[in-house]
Amino acid sequence: MKKNWLTSNTLGAILTVMAVMVMDAPAKARVFLLAGQSNMAGAGLYDQLEKAEQTPPEKVRIWHKNQWQELGPGISANKGRFGPELAFGRAIHQAFPDDDIYLIKTAAGGTSMHKHWTVDNGGGPMLKRFRATAQAALKDLEKRKVPYTIDGMLWMQGESDADQGKGAEYDASLRKFIKTMRSEFKQSGMPFIMGRIITTFDKPKGNGPLVRATQETIAREVKHVACFDTDDFPRINKGHYNHVGQIELGKAFAKHFLNMVKAAKP
Repeated sequence: MKKNWLTSNTLGAILTVMAVMVMDAPAKARVFLLAGQSNMAGAGLYDQLEKAEQTPPEKVRIWHKNQWQELGPGISANKGRFGPELAFGRAIHQAFPDDDIYLIKTAAGGTSMHKHWTVDNGGGPMLKRFRATAQAALKDLEKRKVPYTIDGMLWMQGESDADQGKGAEYDASLRKFIKTMRSEFKQSGMPFIMGRIITTFDKPKGNGPLVRATQETIAREVKHVACFDTDDFPRINKGHYNHVGQIELGKAFAKHFLNMVKAAKP
């Protein structure tokens, strides 16, 4: 799989094209779903960001503590930390400056597809939590009569399944998960974008290579699914991205979503 280098010039060019494409389009509310385990929850230290990076982007909100809030630290369970939502929200706002951006995120470290995110038997505990969170957030938009579209889902997960030797099950489970999410949110072609898990989990007793290969295969075979390389994103330890890595992760999610939107244009 080719590395996906994301430079500021590359993202800037994409954002410029996207801004031109939507100049004449009516303003709208765009909803994005974010889910996964620890690297989606985020280990980036907020106080290590430059002041400009700490400034919440305009017209971007995230559902937290049962209300819409500005982007900031501690959106998941990690006090003073952040995930890819910060850079992703900023990049999407730059691409669609007239639109309101709403992010719905549910993530927790150590959660696996085979146990916590499974769609079988009514769904695992994390899937149930995600559904409840999304339902509450969307219901709030509907109550306030905000017309919205669900534009895509971001997924950063698979490390636990690799670490626990469940790689052989991951292909079928992830395909079913994507299909179920699209059905439940009534978006048959909803973009599904995932970061490929890092090589930390390519150890002898782990299934890292199998999970990584599965993510790449599904991105090739399932329509409107993208997978990108995260191996070189800076880390705070062997398994988690630091504040710089989380900014790069958010930008990469935005880049691949915008590329998908651009490709879909007639």
